[in-house]
Amino acid sequence: MEQKGTIKFFNFKKGFGKITKDGDQSDLHLHVSNLTQDSEIMVLSEAGHLEGEPVIFDIGKTRIGEQAINVRLDLTKRVVGFIKEYEDGKWGKIEDFKTKEIYHLHFTKVKGSTERFIKIESGEPVIFTPNLNQGRKEAVDIILIDDRYPLELFSEFDDLEQSLKSLASAPHLAETKNEYWDYIQEPTNGVPVLFSYLNQTFSKILLQDKIIYSKSRDGNEEFAYFNTGLVTKEQDEIYAYFTKNDRYQDQKDWGLSISKWEFLEFNTDQSKYTKYFSQLPEMATFFEDTETTQLIFDTSIKVTIKKEHIKKRKHRFPEKIANLNDNSFFDEINRALELATKRAKRNYKTAIPHFYDNKIQFLLPLCMTSKTEADLALVVNRDENSYVAHTVLTLDQAFNNARLLAKPDREWLTP
Repeated sequence: MEQKGTIKFFNFKKGFGKITKDGDQSDLHLHVSNLTQDSEIMVLSEAGHLEGEPVIFDIGKTRIGEQAINVRLDLTKRVVGFIKEYEDGKWGKIEDFKTKEIYHLHFTKVKGSTERFIKIESGEPVIFTPNLNQGRKEAVDIILIDDRYPLELFSEFDDLEQSLKSLASAPHLAETKNEYWDYIQEPTNGVPVLFSYLNQTFSKILLQDKIIYSKSRDGNEEFAYFNTGLVTKEQDEIYAYFTKNDRYQDQKDWGLSISKWEFLEFNTDQSKYTKYFSQLPEMATFFEDTETTQLIFDTSIKVTIKKEHIKKRKHRFPEKIANLNDNSFFDEINRALELATKRAKRNYKTAIPHFYDNKIQFLLPLCMTSKTEADLALVVNRDENSYVAHTVLTLDQAFNNARLLAKPDREWLTP
C-alpha cells in the first residue's frame, strides 16, 4: 500500500537515512538502493538537499524489519524547475520544468537567504512549493539545488578535498606546505582556507578571462589551465591543469549540469601537459596599480561604527563583553578600536587589507579581553570621506578572507 512521509535525514555518501511517516509519525529506515531512479529524487540526494522533502513510498519487510522501498519525490506537493529570470536582486521568475508554467519568486522565499547572501542566477535548477497569492502564481520554500563552488562547476574532480590536501603537502610545492591552511580556532582536519582561496581566485580568473585553452587540429578545446597565484619555494608559479570531460553534454534534463572539464593536476610549468599550450596564464588581479594607495589604512580618517549591524554579531564576542548593556558594549568596542588605531599608526601592517564584495576592506584587531591579543577582527571599509565598521569576524574567518590578497602578516592575526 502506497505511503506518504517526509525525509527525516539522509546521508548520500553513507547510503542511508530515515523517513517519518505521515499519520503516526513513526520512522522507517531508508537505504539508497531503495530510491527510484527518477531524476528528481536522485538529483536531490546527490546534491544533499533531500532532508525535509515529501516522498511517496511502499513498505518492504527485510531481515532487520520494515524499510521504505520504491521511494520517490511527492510531485503533488513539490515542483522542479529553473530560474527563468532574476535581475534586480529581489524579484524573478521560475519556469516549471514539465508544464512550462511561470511562477513569481522573491528572494526571501529562497531557503537560507535571510541568514546569508545567496547568489541567484538564471538557469539554476530549483525545487519549490507552488502557491497562489491573490490570484498570482508564486514559488515558496525554494531550494537552489546546485550549490557547488565556481571551481567545482568548471571541472569535475575525483576528490577535490584530497586534491587540495595533496597540493598543500606536496614536497615540490613547499611554499604551500609551509603554510597552515586549516582553521585554528575550530580545526576541520581539512584545508578550508586553501579551498576558499582557490575558489575566490578562480572567480576572478573567470571574470578577467585568464584561463588559457589549447585546441586540437579540428578546433575543439582539449586542455585548459590557469594560474593559482601560488608558488613553490623556488618561486615557480603553480598552475591547475584540466582536460576535456568526455561526459560533458549540454543541459537537457532537470538537475545538476555536467562540467565541461576534468581536473588533471596542480603543477608548475614542468608539467607534461605544458606542451599543449603556447602561452602562460596570468595571475588574477584584485586591484589596479592606481589603487595601491587603498591598501594602506589612513589612521587620520574617522571610523564610524554601525551599531545595529554590530549588535547582530554579539554572539561572536567574548561572553563577558556580549553580556554587557548596549552602552558598555560599545564603550568596549570604541576602546579596542582606539587601541587598534594606535597600533596602526606605529605599524601600517596592523590594518590588514582583504577583498570582499569587489572592493578592498580592512581588518583591525579588537583586543577586548587583553591589550595584547585580538579576540575578533573589525571589518572597515571606505565610505566617501570616512571609514565604516559594519561587522566583526572571528580570527579564522578573518584569516580566511585576508589570505586571498596575500599571506597575512602575523602581527596580530594569529587565530
